[in-house]
Amino acid sequence: MLCIGALSGTSINAKEIILCDINGEKIKVLKYGAFDFHQDEKERLIRLVQGRAGELEEILLCNEIVGLSFAKSLKSFLDGVRFKPEVVGFHGQTIYHYESKNGVITYQIGEPLYIAKILGVPVVYDFRKSDIVAGGKGAPLSPIIHKILFGKISKKVSVVNLGGIANITYIKDGRILSAEDLGPANALSDFISKKRLGVDYDRFGKRASEGNLIERAFRETLKFIQKKKKGKKTLGYEIEEAKLYFFELTKDEKPSDALRTAVEISVKIISEAINSFRPDLCILCGGGTKNKFMVSRLKEEIKNPVLISDEVGVNSEFVEPILFAYLAYLRVKNIRIDMSKITGAKFRYLPGKMCLI
Repeated sequence: MLCIGALSGTSINAKEIILCDINGEKIKVLKYGAFDFHQDEKERLIRLVQGRAGELEEILLCNEIVGLSFAKSLKSFLDGVRFKPEVVGFHGQTIYHYESKNGVITYQIGEPLYIAKILGVPVVYDFRKSDIVAGGKGAPLSPIIHKILFGKISKKVSVVNLGGIANITYIKDGRILSAEDLGPANALSDFISKKRLGVDYDRFGKRASEGNLIERAFRETLKFIQKKKKGKKTLGYEIEEAKLYFFELTKDEKPSDALRTAVEISVKIISEAINSFRPDLCILCGGGTKNKFMVSRLKEEIKNPVLISDEVGVNSEFVEPILFAYLAYLRVKNIRIDMSKITGAKFRYLPGKMCLI
């Protein structure tokens, strides 16, 4: 079955789209593409995610903008593709995710009707909300694909997705033991790059590698994140708060020192989680694997072998888009998923909602 996965990550760097041929747990990638948002679209979304433009009218307008933007990119992506896909799994753009004692509030924008109309195929969307209704936390969702892609490589595996937020999946004997969001992976570094250098990210971690650790910012930001994370499986708004907190602590320091400190915060959080599990193998995936400096520091701090997913045959950029193609496949096939060990969902459920036009 030909399925598309489409999403925009927490850093809002690109619209990622993948086309897969899926048959059960056999997944073949046929095409991948990353499309930039227009600068004005990106700026509006960043303001919205950071909570500086949360009026109802702005949220509704951005919902239309994201839906139309993805629809146009998907149409461009499929130019020249011989066979029409049968379904699109559309995650959209998360603008708010917060876990409290009273439950989880999550909201992803991007009107799926535009995609359904332009492509003429069903669109599956709102994956996090369907998990929350089933009693889960709505995140992380990626462990379901981590298990399929990496679960049989070794007896005891930890898989870390290095997106804006780092999440980890603990796998033993091909079964998921647990999963959780850990803290920032690229989030702090990307924020400093935008604010201090005017670029989307620190390419390969070069500027960070030239910097020195700012001890106070390192210590205080770690303490801040640990306090915000206490008792929570998922993170979202807390990371937005951490960005602003870290920026205030480092705004008068050299940008390279701030970037080095941002990387070291992420390395500390991630390596401690992996070392406590003591896996036979740790696999890193996601956009953060391009940060060569962060990867080298993780390899220094993690006590067990570490591989980039590319080294085991899976392009690190493909993992999350594949996830949403796969979830859409399951929805169309009416296959319920068990997320009890991942999000804490109380019962098996069909992922996402179906949009037809």
